[in-house]
Amino acid sequence: MPRITSQDGLGICYAHVAATMMQAENCRYLKKNCAQLPESELFSPLDLSRIHRPEDGGEISTSRSSYQGLYIEGGDAHDVAIIGALATRKSANEECLSLDRILSKMNTRGETVESQTQLWSRLKQQYDQAKKDAKAQSGCDECVNNVYTTAAEKNISEVEKNLNIKVDNVKLAKAFANETFSKFLDDLLGASACRKPSQMVYFENADNLKYDRYPSEGQNPSLDDMAKKVKEVLGTGRPVALANICLGNEDAKSCKPEHLHAVVIAGYREICKKNNPKDCRHAFKVVNSWGKSWQDEFEGGWVDAKTLIAHTKVEPNVFGWFADKK
Repeated sequence: MPRITSQDGLGICYAHVAATMMQAENCRYLKKNCAQLPESELFSPLDLSRIHRPEDGGEISTSRSSYQGLYIEGGDAHDVAIIGALATRKSANEECLSLDRILSKMNTRGETVESQTQLWSRLKQQYDQAKKDAKAQSGCDECVNNVYTTAAEKNISEVEKNLNIKVDNVKLAKAFANETFSKFLDDLLGASACRKPSQMVYFENADNLKYDRYPSEGQNPSLDDMAKKVKEVLGTGRPVALANICLGNEDAKSCKPEHLHAVVIAGYREICKKNNPKDCRHAFKVVNSWGKSWQDEFEGGWVDAKTLIAHTKVEPNVFGWFADKK
């Protein structure tokens, strides 16, 4: 499996899942050790967070020019995997666009998720205020430009302090002028700058693959049915993407959208007590986008299978994986 990544206070677990699924499939096809790949061969989750289905329900574009900016407040892991792998068939690589590198100025990064979240929140508030002020000055181009320049001057010190990116007042003002916060982040973090072929990772064997999902409409599988399906797919040598894990205190069936999380299931094993070999439980190896510390806390990501599925909001297509076309 690919190296462990971290979403670092951004709501882009879905993009990390898609990147992991695409990376694992590339490594399987090319017979490479994913854990030892250089950044130039790693899909960038941050870039994949730019991929979404058209809001108007139109055809999926194969062009990166159709990307609508960085979505940091959630998305569909399966959609991003499908579009990234089978439509655009590429993303920027980690060498060009790495969240780790962007946040490298923040000390003790594993302990600063709260401060990172606050940073994105403050930027969103400042962006919203700038758009509100600009709207009040509509009809006066110079006045609107002054609004964005003021917003840039107010925020540049915090951006320079916390983010490892090249920025000046002109660039930041231009970012504030974007029509959406997603595009603001796209400009600010430099996502749209990764355009050269050498800055890309290409998804291999796309013509011979499909993306399967489970359960289908009308199915009402039990916990055992779902665990069985996951083990069946893992047996083919491929991981499974799992969406809709509820992190809130409410029942999984009524989980709020903002409490949903997505991970990759990469393995299965039976764990039995030494003093009672018949007392066993089933565990899934989870690849989570909460960094290495989370993986270490759970002994490499091994979690109880029934507990994981019981905390999943079961809807059609909650599981997904790449498969060979027949």
